[in-house]
Amino acid sequence: MEENTLINQHNNPEVITDAIETEEYYSDDEELNLAPDEPKKIIWQAKDFSLREFQSMKQDGDLILQPEYQRKYVMNIKMASRLIESILIDVPIPVVYLAEEMDGTFSVIDGQQRLTSFISFIEGVLPNNQVFKLKSLSVLKELNNKSFADLSKEEQTKIKTTTIHTILIKKESPDDIKFEIFERLNTGSVKLNEDELRNSVYRGNYIKLLAELEEDADFHALVRNDRYKNRMIYRGMFLRFFAFSEKTYLNYSASMKQFLNKELRDNQHIPETKSNEYRKRFKHCVELVKMTFGENAFRRFVVDESKGVNGQWTNGINTSLFDVQMCGFIHYSKHDIAPHTDRIREAMIELILNERFFQSIAVRTNDKDQVQYRFKMWFQALDDIIGKVEDTQRTFSYETKKSLFNQDPNCKICGQQIMMIEDSEVDHILPYSKGGKTTIDNAQLAHRFCNRSKSDSLE
Repeated sequence: MEENTLINQHNNPEVITDAIETEEYYSDDEELNLAPDEPKKIIWQAKDFSLREFQSMKQDGDLILQPEYQRKYVMNIKMASRLIESILIDVPIPVVYLAEEMDGTFSVIDGQQRLTSFISFIEGVLPNNQVFKLKSLSVLKELNNKSFADLSKEEQTKIKTTTIHTILIKKESPDDIKFEIFERLNTGSVKLNEDELRNSVYRGNYIKLLAELEEDADFHALVRNDRYKNRMIYRGMFLRFFAFSEKTYLNYSASMKQFLNKELRDNQHIPETKSNEYRKRFKHCVELVKMTFGENAFRRFVVDESKGVNGQWTNGINTSLFDVQMCGFIHYSKHDIAPHTDRIREAMIELILNERFFQSIAVRTNDKDQVQYRFKMWFQALDDIIGKVEDTQRTFSYETKKSLFNQDPNCKICGQQIMMIEDSEVDHILPYSKGGKTTIDNAQLAHRFCNRSKSDSLE
């Protein structure tokens, strides 16, 4: 996929699968690698439940319509009302899928929005505590503004006795096969993504931790996307961080889906001590990312000369950059990072503009070699900056660049204004390779692209 195509796709915040930059985040083509002795069949049962039975199951605690691990109720009053109308005019209702939990209760895999709408209408109140009165009906217009209690006895009975065909996924089914089938059976009007499916399959303390961290204000300030939060994409990002930070990138092997499933499965009922350790690790790394990258965290820096753009930050979040930026700070303290934030930002831009590194964060990003390469390169860059003395002979300091930018933010090679300091480099007027010194009187500010095009010429 070409660079310009990537940028265009990822600037659209309404398309979740594209806004997570270039990552095969909800990939359809990852192989399912099961152990030779692992069962490869899903155990299921077909059954019809009336809405009265579903309501009774919910009241008894056997069916939880909106558990903490499920996505929020997203239907508006118009959509929900038309579902009720569909029942009354005998429109077929799609199949509902339930998963049997180890304690005998059932979680809704597909159909949560529909079931919530039906039961909420019977009970008179939507999940947001709004009184449920029918709106915008196109066929039974005479029922507009009526609640369930306002309907005739015949209409109430018709709703309560309506049966919905249901597939029960039995608890004996292996998790990875179950996850795969859930993806294939997912036919809801608002399709579940991998994170929403995962949060349904692996209920437990780990999911509770991810749900808690989803409310972290510092992280949200970095990503700034309510839609990601509502669709549990934040939780998926946190899971990636914990999986890579716990198992390390050296132990990663495709597929990403199974790598993350295994992390969640292994720690499904995570003890409080380990949960506290994870929480502390997460907050520590978010703080250092915020301090170092600020509003440009997890985003790419691109140069597109064909459009007259020397350099700009993309809007979309790149999960590959999220992985390395978060994990890169695990073993460093704030004291280690604070003196080097400018150099670290520069190093990240340098890597992103490197073709080989770019490929590792933009193409086939779940491939084992790509994953291990990007982690290795970033960890080495951090080690070079924090673990070694700066080469002050050849490299101009960030303070010099900032001073030149503040004095005159125009490129001394092309003459055009440099829009942001990140898109600039301090150039030796007389090249270093030809004896030029790293002094202020031999320094000029230039676009990165212009400086590299100039190379060692004396223009």
